[in-house]
Amino acid sequence: MATVSNVLHNTAPVSSPTRTRVMAAIDELGYRQNEVARSLKRQATHTLGVAIPDALNPFHASVALEVERRAHRDGFAVLVAETQNDPETEAAQVRALVGRRVDGVIFPAVTAGSAIPSELLDRGIPVVVVSFVGQDARLGMIVVDEAAAMDGVVEHLVGLGHRRIAFLHSGAHEEQVDMRPEAVRAALQRRGLTPAAGIDLATAVCCTNDVVAIALIDQLERQGRRVPEDVSVVGFDDIPLAGHRRIDLTTVRQPAREMGRLAAEMVLSAIAERRHAAERIVMPTELIVRGSSGPVAEASA
Repeated sequence: MATVSNVLHNTAPVSSPTRTRVMAAIDELGYRQNEVARSLKRQATHTLGVAIPDALNPFHASVALEVERRAHRDGFAVLVAETQNDPETEAAQVRALVGRRVDGVIFPAVTAGSAIPSELLDRGIPVVVVSFVGQDARLGMIVVDEAAAMDGVVEHLVGLGHRRIAFLHSGAHEEQVDMRPEAVRAALQRRGLTPAAGIDLATAVCCTNDVVAIALIDQLERQGRRVPEDVSVVGFDDIPLAGHRRIDLTTVRQPAREMGRLAAEMVLSAIAERRHAAERIVMPTELIVRGSSGPVAEASA
């Protein structure tokens, strides 16, 4: 057994004839190493968990894909669990990841007020969160400045003459997106304005993400309202579809792939050094101005 182990793991010198005999036996028997047994012995599984609220959301999917790509370079597998923006499902899915002995967990989003990241940290599992600020100092965080991003959106719309600006939420209660309506409200107040009472009364709408913005454009056009002539629409994320010629969405770009890569590197470093990530990186955003935002119509000013 020791000789076979030395051949497989190069832990000690083995003579060439013996190595040849061992490899021949492996081929003949079709032997494969038992990764579960190995992980129990070394108390590590070389597996990361990624808990995302919506697998169809392009931002979340991009983060998860880049985590997977980066993790594979270090020989880590990745388990992706969808939480459906539901606290009970989130808790069940994350506890299932713990049951599979993941070495670290990355959250592109959590439900508002979730205690799940802290539960993992209490178990000694490194956790990195993406695109929102957690309160636990043990967390690794890859974030953007939500307030500055939304202030830039409001500045753009006010510069186009808009004074009746509304915010459209997705309805999903996630930590990071729940910061955005307040950020818009604060940006308007700094300019002596208040949010419009509703979309029907607004000349411009800031949306919680691009998926919501694209759905709103479709809804407005079905109602006979033109974008941007009647209503300007701004999204958040800059998903690939946002730049499609037919959609041409003005939006805030946050670098999803780069954020996923950095999140993976942060949690992998924490795992290797047997510590919590406990680091915060602020990523830049950029307002991408396209055709869905334009000057306010004179009749609406």
